[in-house]
Amino acid sequence: MMKGILVVLIGVALIVGFSAGCISAGTPIDGILSYWRSINSFTAHETIKLGNQIFESYVKFTRPDKIARADYVNGSLIQEIRVENGVQKVVTVNGTFILNATLDDVNFLDPFALILNNLDSFNVTKRNSTLLLTSKTGGLPSYEVELNGKLPKKITVRQAGLVLVVEYKMITAKT
Repeated sequence: MMKGILVVLIGVALIVGFSAGCISAGTPIDGILSYWRSINSFTAHETIKLGNQIFESYVKFTRPDKIARADYVNGSLIQEIRVENGVQKVVTVNGTFILNATLDDVNFLDPFALILNNLDSFNVTKRNSTLLLTSKTGGLPSYEVELNGKLPKKITVRQAGLVLVVEYKMITAKT
Protein backbone atom coordinates (compact mmCIF):
# COMPACT_ATOMS: atom_id res chain seq x y z
CA MET A 1 0.00 0.00 0.00
CA MET A 2 2.74 2.49 1.00
CA LYS A 3 4.72 1.59 -2.15
CA GLY A 4 1.65 2.32 -4.30
CA ILE A 5 1.16 5.75 -2.68
CA LEU A 6 4.82 6.57 -3.28
CA VAL A 7 4.52 5.66 -6.99
CA VAL A 8 1.40 7.86 -7.29
CA LEU A 9 3.15 10.78 -5.55
CA ILE A 10 6.17 10.48 -7.86
CA GLY A 11 3.84 10.35 -10.87
CA VAL A 12 1.96 13.46 -9.72
CA ALA A 13 5.26 15.26 -9.13
CA LEU A 14 6.39 14.42 -12.66
CA ILE A 15 3.09 15.56 -14.18
CA VAL A 16 3.16 18.82 -12.22
CA GLY A 17 6.80 19.37 -13.19
CA PHE A 18 6.13 18.85 -16.88
CA SER A 19 2.96 20.96 -16.86
CA ALA A 20 4.90 23.77 -15.17
CA GLY A 21 7.22 23.81 -18.17
CA CYS A 22 10.30 22.20 -16.66
CA ILE A 23 12.97 21.07 -19.06
CA SER A 24 14.72 17.87 -18.18
CA ALA A 25 18.04 16.65 -19.49
CA GLY A 26 16.06 14.53 -21.96
CA THR A 27 14.05 17.40 -23.45
CA PRO A 28 14.78 17.83 -27.16
CA ILE A 29 16.65 20.95 -28.23
CA ASP A 30 13.81 21.83 -30.63
CA GLY A 31 11.38 22.21 -27.71
CA ILE A 32 13.65 24.66 -25.94
CA LEU A 33 14.42 26.65 -29.10
CA SER A 34 10.74 26.77 -30.01
CA TYR A 35 9.96 28.29 -26.62
CA TRP A 36 12.81 30.80 -26.98
CA ARG A 37 11.48 31.83 -30.43
CA SER A 38 8.11 32.58 -28.80
CA ILE A 39 9.56 34.92 -26.15
CA ASN A 40 8.51 38.54 -26.74
CA SER A 41 10.17 40.04 -23.65
CA PHE A 42 12.01 39.24 -20.46
CA THR A 43 12.99 40.89 -17.19
CA ALA A 44 16.08 39.78 -15.29
CA HIS A 45 18.20 40.43 -12.20
CA GLU A 46 21.74 39.34 -13.08
CA THR A 47 25.16 39.01 -11.51
CA ILE A 48 27.90 39.58 -14.09
CA LYS A 49 31.47 38.36 -13.65
CA LEU A 50 34.29 39.45 -15.94
CA GLY A 51 37.71 38.52 -14.63
CA ASN A 52 37.80 39.68 -11.01
CA GLN A 53 35.07 42.29 -11.55
CA ILE A 54 31.55 41.55 -10.35
CA PHE A 55 28.50 43.75 -10.70
CA GLU A 56 24.73 43.42 -10.71
CA SER A 57 22.33 44.41 -13.43
CA TYR A 58 18.60 44.73 -13.87
CA VAL A 59 17.51 44.21 -17.47
CA LYS A 60 14.19 44.69 -19.28
CA PHE A 61 14.22 43.51 -22.90
CA THR A 62 11.46 43.64 -25.50
CA ARG A 63 12.15 41.94 -28.78
CA PRO A 64 13.88 42.87 -30.98
CA ASP A 65 15.29 46.29 -30.18
CA LYS A 66 14.13 47.76 -26.88
CA ILE A 67 16.27 47.27 -23.76
CA ALA A 68 16.85 48.99 -20.45
CA ARG A 69 19.73 48.09 -18.17
CA ALA A 70 20.84 49.43 -14.80
CA ASP A 71 24.27 48.41 -13.47
CA TYR A 72 25.28 48.46 -9.81
CA VAL A 73 28.62 48.01 -8.04
CA ASN A 74 28.52 47.46 -4.27
CA GLY A 75 24.88 48.53 -4.25
CA SER A 76 25.55 51.87 -5.98
CA LEU A 77 24.11 52.67 -9.40
CA ILE A 78 26.97 53.25 -11.84
CA GLN A 79 25.03 53.57 -15.10
CA GLU A 80 21.66 53.23 -16.77
CA ILE A 81 21.34 52.47 -20.45
CA ARG A 82 18.15 52.58 -22.51
CA VAL A 83 17.87 51.72 -26.18
CA GLU A 84 14.59 52.41 -27.94
CA ASN A 85 13.57 53.62 -31.42
CA GLY A 86 17.17 53.73 -32.64
CA VAL A 87 18.34 55.96 -29.77
CA GLN A 88 20.66 54.97 -26.92
CA LYS A 89 20.57 57.02 -23.73
CA VAL A 90 23.39 56.43 -21.26
CA VAL A 91 23.16 58.00 -17.80
CA THR A 92 26.28 57.95 -15.59
CA VAL A 93 27.59 60.03 -12.70
CA ASN A 94 29.51 62.02 -15.33
CA GLY A 95 26.43 62.99 -17.31
CA THR A 96 23.90 61.85 -19.85
CA PHE A 97 24.85 60.83 -23.36
CA ILE A 98 22.47 60.30 -26.28
CA LEU A 99 23.70 58.29 -29.24
CA ASN A 100 22.29 56.63 -32.33
CA ALA A 101 21.71 52.92 -31.72
CA THR A 102 21.43 49.76 -33.77
CA LEU A 103 20.37 46.22 -33.02
CA ASP A 104 24.04 45.48 -32.24
CA ASP A 105 23.84 47.97 -29.34
CA VAL A 106 20.83 46.09 -27.95
CA ASN A 107 22.55 42.73 -28.36
CA PHE A 108 25.70 44.01 -26.65
CA LEU A 109 23.80 44.79 -23.44
CA ASP A 110 22.64 41.25 -22.59
CA PRO A 111 23.74 37.81 -23.83
CA PHE A 112 20.23 36.32 -23.68
CA ALA A 113 18.89 39.24 -25.76
CA LEU A 114 21.66 38.56 -28.30
CA ILE A 115 20.83 34.85 -28.36
CA LEU A 116 17.10 35.50 -28.85
CA ASN A 117 17.76 38.00 -31.64
CA ASN A 118 20.23 35.67 -33.42
CA LEU A 119 18.93 32.20 -32.62
CA ASP A 120 19.10 31.01 -36.23
CA SER A 121 22.78 32.04 -36.43
CA PHE A 122 23.86 29.33 -34.00
CA ASN A 123 24.57 25.63 -34.11
CA VAL A 124 23.00 24.31 -30.91
CA THR A 125 23.90 21.11 -29.10
CA LYS A 126 22.86 19.90 -25.67
CA ARG A 127 24.80 18.35 -22.81
CA ASN A 128 22.55 17.44 -19.87
CA SER A 129 20.79 20.70 -18.92
CA THR A 130 23.27 22.94 -20.77
CA LEU A 131 22.89 24.25 -24.32
CA LEU A 132 26.09 24.89 -26.27
CA LEU A 133 25.72 27.58 -28.94
CA THR A 134 28.41 28.17 -31.56
CA SER A 135 28.20 30.58 -34.47
CA LYS A 136 27.38 29.03 -37.84
CA THR A 137 29.50 31.59 -39.68
CA GLY A 138 31.92 32.96 -37.10
CA GLY A 139 31.90 36.44 -35.70
CA LEU A 140 29.84 35.66 -32.61
CA PRO A 141 31.21 34.32 -29.32
CA SER A 142 30.32 30.84 -28.13
CA TYR A 143 27.75 30.47 -25.37
CA GLU A 144 27.09 27.83 -22.73
CA VAL A 145 23.56 28.25 -21.40
CA GLU A 146 22.87 26.34 -18.20
CA LEU A 147 19.10 26.00 -17.95
CA ASN A 148 16.71 26.39 -15.06
CA GLY A 149 13.52 25.13 -16.62
CA LYS A 150 13.12 26.84 -19.99
CA LEU A 151 15.17 29.90 -19.14
CA PRO A 152 18.86 30.53 -18.47
CA LYS A 153 20.26 29.98 -15.01
CA LYS A 154 23.74 30.95 -16.16
CA ILE A 155 25.28 31.99 -19.49
CA THR A 156 29.01 31.68 -20.02
CA VAL A 157 30.29 33.70 -22.98
CA ARG A 158 33.67 32.82 -24.48
CA GLN A 159 35.50 34.84 -27.10
CA ALA A 160 39.19 35.39 -27.86
CA GLY A 161 40.33 34.06 -24.47
CA LEU A 162 37.88 36.22 -22.49
CA VAL A 163 35.18 34.68 -20.32
CA LEU A 164 32.06 36.53 -19.18
CA VAL A 165 29.63 34.78 -16.81
CA VAL A 166 26.07 36.02 -16.32
CA GLU A 167 24.14 34.35 -13.51
CA TYR A 168 20.41 34.98 -13.41
CA LYS A 169 19.16 35.54 -9.89
CA MET A 170 15.69 36.07 -11.38
CA ILE A 171 14.40 35.93 -14.93
CA THR A 172 10.83 35.97 -16.21
CA ALA A 173 9.73 35.85 -19.81
CA LYS A 174 6.53 36.70 -21.66
CA THR A 175 5.48 34.97 -24.87
